[in-house]
Amino acid sequence: MNKKNGKTFQRKNSSFWRRWLTRWLIARLRTKSSEIRTYILQALGKIGDETALPVILNAAKDPDGTIRRFAISALADMKGPQVIDAIIFALSDSENDIRATAVMSLGLLDDKKAENVLIELLNDKDVSVRSQAVIALGHLGSSQALDILNQMMFIESNEWIRRYISQAILEIEGGFGS
Repeated sequence: MNKKNGKTFQRKNSSFWRRWLTRWLIARLRTKSSEIRTYILQALGKIGDETALPVILNAAKDPDGTIRRFAISALADMKGPQVIDAIIFALSDSENDIRATAVMSLGLLDDKKAENVLIELLNDKDVSVRSQAVIALGHLGSSQALDILNQMMFIESNEWIRRYISQAILEIEGGFGS
């Protein structure tokens, strides 16, 4: 077997095992243990097999807040048009930590659709949501948010958010890498 055929075999074999593992993990999601379900959701996100996407999307609507939070985090590792919509939908969750996770996940997607949503979240009442929006905009390099962040620097009362704003401004201006 020549080198090229070996790589082709390896790639096909890898795809087979990724798909097999995804199916195996999905079957284990029926457990009642929230802790095990969160580990499974994390693994499914990292594996990134598209067959897990409907399951993760469904888990993002689970009655258990912990499951929702881990599902939203797993979505940040996935691809597809449904992903960003599901994460944006999670921003309306009643639990602030889930909303903060959704904001963080939006920042990881590197999508211009997320940029406008993140800018709106700079006015959120929850400190963790605001701080995650600032951090995400910095990571995205959002020049659109630069003026707003500069203005926020003078009106934001939370010291930590001001620090995040300063870091985000540096990232956007290209003076600081994450």
